[in-house]
Amino acid sequence: MTETAPRTISLNDVGLKYVQALQRITDLCVFTWAGARTVNEQGYDELGRSIPGLPSTEFRIPFNVAREEAELWWFKNGVNEVLGLTNLFLEDIRKLCGLVNFTAAKANASGDLAALAAEINSTPTAVDFPTRLKQLSDKYGVNVQMDGHLLSIASLGRILFQRNGLIIEGDSLKLLLKVVQAPAQGETQARLADYERTWKPGERVLLSRAEQAAIFTTISVFIGAMLNAVQEYAKRSGLPDEPAQQ
Repeated sequence: MTETAPRTISLNDVGLKYVQALQRITDLCVFTWAGARTVNEQGYDELGRSIPGLPSTEFRIPFNVAREEAELWWFKNGVNEVLGLTNLFLEDIRKLCGLVNFTAAKANASGDLAALAAEINSTPTAVDFPTRLKQLSDKYGVNVQMDGHLLSIASLGRILFQRNGLIIEGDSLKLLLKVVQAPAQGETQARLADYERTWKPGERVLLSRAEQAAIFTTISVFIGAMLNAVQEYAKRSGLPDEPAQQ
């Protein structure tokens, strides 16, 4: 490691890796939306009867209920996929910052290169999002002021999986997202804006498709901002500049 560490870091390659992964999740979500628009009660009943081995009991879910539950089921899995991807991304950010430290120390002939290399290659520990974000901020100064957005999506995932979207007594959810808005009068470009929605005890978390799309927008913005923050950290450390993937 101490002999082969690169002099520069390709943030563009890292960015493209996660843009591709996020696009995959988005496309699968859109595919399910398209399917939900075309299915009808007759098709639901006929398909259920046409595949041998499927249970057919008195507990079979009616069409309208199945449509609503399927929407929530796909949404829950989409959020889970997004959060899993973000967790991997933050681990890569930690490694990138460690590599910045290693490369700067090697270039300046200072620091314990073996210890820095070991830190980069250390086995990822299971930490929650608040802890990971705090570590990146405290140790490397990498902070994009979007912790509230990411943590609100993590809270959404917890409520969806643990309580099937129901807000229980003593709990609440405030979702903070980035949304794409149409150009204002006299403008030609769409704008990025903050969006906030709150749920109280007894309410069930149901999001419109535009709100679901805003989750993808938020994570995309977060990824780009974090890569730019790593780029700034590298510049402060004296490494060559490289544009980050937007």
